[in-house]
Amino acid sequence: MSLHGFEPIIAKHPRLLILGSMPSVTSLEKQEYYGYRHNRFWPMMAEYFHVDLPDYEAKKRCIRDHDIILWDVIGSCDRIGSLDSAIRNEVCNDIPELLKKYPEISLILCNGKKSFTLFERMMANQTAVEYVYCPSTSNANRTMKEADLFAHWFAQLDRIYQDEGFRGGKG
Repeated sequence: MSLHGFEPIIAKHPRLLILGSMPSVTSLEKQEYYGYRHNRFWPMMAEYFHVDLPDYEAKKRCIRDHDIILWDVIGSCDRIGSLDSAIRNEVCNDIPELLKKYPEISLILCNGKKSFTLFERMMANQTAVEYVYCPSTSNANRTMKEADLFAHWFAQLDRIYQDEGFRGGKG
């Protein structure tokens, strides 16, 4: 089944780029990044930034308010189901162009192995911006306890926000 991802959510002055792989079936149906209720991305962001995220508008506002771009490495692909392992014939988004347009981005966090692997393959030796693998927030990644997952992400987020007083409660 041929799928197409979303446009990025872009803050006015982004410092951080967070890249997923491709939205899940539920996310595509809802037209929301990380729309599956068991994905831990939004609970993690809410905890780190100490905000309530009751609806998708609040979630998008959180991204924009904290100088983030949220996007996916894959713009389109063939996939049955939601697992990254089922992705075939992927076409990547134009991340090099995005990085040219927003040179103030100083860190890229890749949400999961597929995102990291594809980004690394696409951008090998093409960017000076540091990019980091972060364990997937997906419900499919249940090998990592939530506290450990949040602690890993919080440590990376602290690299951008350390002087702004944000600290997650579980880290």
